[in-house]
Amino acid sequence: MNAFEKSVRLEGERLVLRPFGLDDAPGLIEAIRAGEDFLPPNFPDVLEAEPIAWFLREGVHKVQRFGLGIHLAATDRDTGGLLGTIGLFKVSWDHLTSEVGYGMRRDVRGRGYATEALSLVTDWALRDCGLFRVELRAMVTNHASVRVAEKAGYTREGIARGAERDAAGVSQDMIVFSRIATDPRPGSAASGVPWRRSGGDSGRLVTQDEEGRPR
Repeated sequence: MNAFEKSVRLEGERLVLRPFGLDDAPGLIEAIRAGEDFLPPNFPDVLEAEPIAWFLREGVHKVQRFGLGIHLAATDRDTGGLLGTIGLFKVSWDHLTSEVGYGMRRDVRGRGYATEALSLVTDWALRDCGLFRVELRAMVTNHASVRVAEKAGYTREGIARGAERDAAGVSQDMIVFSRIATDPRPGSAASGVPWRRSGGDSGRLVTQDEEGRPR
């Protein structure tokens, strides 16, 4: 099973989430040159034209073709500019589960884009892709990611002790959040979660805090 085979375009109030393409080369080059930290670990980090072109044309789409996950560009709905990334990973079609991660450019953090992107992807995964559970993990000290998860209607399940090593090699505790298909959608009367933008824009595949520090 692979529910990611079809073309994906998710539109929100201010964002469009879509697959990466060659037109994203300028934005990716700018992010690499600026030393941005919102890109997932498997993205190019060296300014070499051919590897970047291959990655945007083929490499970034491999996990989607195999149904293992998906990387989407988070773009400004008005300008089309690259604001960040969001993706699903560790997808299990046997158990209908996935994890989610995201990252935003430094200059757009604190404006609620991460919450909007997370809500769009989660609703799509649970409603259209047939997944039952989407999980998000954030370091206990990453208050921005905690706010994003809560604003997007995720339920805090508990602490996974020593679940992930940080950049210094220290094992850190992670807060585990999830949304499942039977949860009320955020903003509905049944959810009890009012829909409003969050000030925290962090939580990528390697989650970053509000100031851009890796978790």
